Amino acid sequence: MNKYLVPIQKNIKPVLKGWIWPFFRQVLILIGILAVLIFLAGKIDWEPFENWAFEKMARQEPIGQQTSFPMQGKVSVSDTVEYKKEQYLIFKTNIKNTVQLVLSKVGIKSNTPNQSLTSISDEIAKNSKFNDLTFTNFELETDEATDTKKTLSDWDIIKDNLSDGFSALADMLAVRVMTENGEPIIVKVIDDKPVVVEYDSSDKIMRWGKEIQAASEKYGIDPAIIAAVIEQESGGNPDANSPAGAIGLMQLMPKTAEGLGVNPYDPAQNIEGGTKYLAIQLNRFGSLELALAAYNAGPGNVLNSRYLYISETQNYIRNVPALVNKYQSQFTEM
Repeated sequence: MNKYLVPIQKNIKPVLKGWIWPFFRQVLILIGILAVLIFLAGKIDWEPFENWAFEKMARQEPIGQQTSFPMQGKVSVSDTVEYKKEQYLIFKTNIKNTVQLVLSKVGIKSNTPNQSLTSISDEIAKNSKFNDLTFTNFELETDEATDTKKTLSDWDIIKDNLSDGFSALADMLAVRVMTENGEPIIVKVIDDKPVVVEYDSSDKIMRWGKEIQAASEKYGIDPAIIAAVIEQESGGNPDANSPAGAIGLMQLMPKTAEGLGVNPYDPAQNIEGGTKYLAIQLNRFGSLELALAAYNAGPGNVLNSRYLYISETQNYIRNVPALVNKYQSQFTEM
């Protein structure tokens, strides 16, 4: 048997030494350097320097930016600074979670507790209707329908975290927020051309105010939370379709929509189905943070705690509270 293994080992060893190991060594060195930098950065109050740096970047021509814009407007320094801060926070979160995942694989756990969404958990009244319903009242027809988002592997999480993190870093460097007719708009460069992206989706969300209120009354979920999830998921676009196949305003997967008994292409049914699915997760996990994590990453990634390392989900459950605060006053006035 050994005589067959010898030639295989001779062929494999050069590949391991010459290509695979150098590649992974470089990745490990990069992650190690980032881990040290993040650790050191956490010991220093960088806020004064960061504010100065973001202010300076906001007033300068972004990297790769063109001097001609497809509109007449001026740079909103304050909005640009806030946008850059948000993108930088996303980058830091993605790198931190990648490092923590790698460290967890060698037995080093983070001592930092995951922050609960206490700021909006209290907004769900204790007598909300979903508290009066058992999980079986919301049970979907099949187990597959309740968790159509796949459980991610370590490599999937690391790859997505790094890709999204460096994309956010690129946006931080190259994006500015401008105002046209008093309305803020994002200008970014794609293929060396300036492209306009909507900055505030409030109007697109509130056009569905009646449907949101109806779903809120049916399932006892604060309408501001529903609106926040819609903005985070689709920006209020009823025709939104994700690469993974999620559909509509609340980005329902086809099997989930089928199990919920709704047509995901109908905006009102999409909102009702998404609200019902969020209520299911609230009943299942008993916490708004975990419910939002399950909505974004799938219940499987919450049950195995892997959502703690998925930066998209961590950014999701951080962004929703700010959006909730934005919509609370608007629904109060309705």
